[in-house]
Amino acid sequence: MEADDGKRPQLGVVVSLLDLGDGTSRIIFDDVRSDDPRRQTSWKFDCFFTHKRLNSSELDDMSLSDDEYHGLGVSLVARLLALNGRVK
Repeated sequence: MEADDGKRPQLGVVVSLLDLGDGTSRIIFDDVRSDDPRRQTSWKFDCFFTHKRLNSSELDDMSLSDDEYHGLGVSLVARLLALNGRVK
């Protein structure tokens, strides 16, 4: 495994989890921005990207469907590519 060189981009995605209290939870993707491209940076909210509502018990048990896990991963990678101008 490569050592962490401390370099970071100026744009990224923060992923958070919110329990909605009704048996569902929301995974939220927000774009963030930094003025300093290094590991010890302060990220600032830039804009809301998307969210996904999921069954909390399935989420807690890590028993989401393969399609749901796939969709979350695809959304994250697609957004990172878009933020870095690498969308084809």
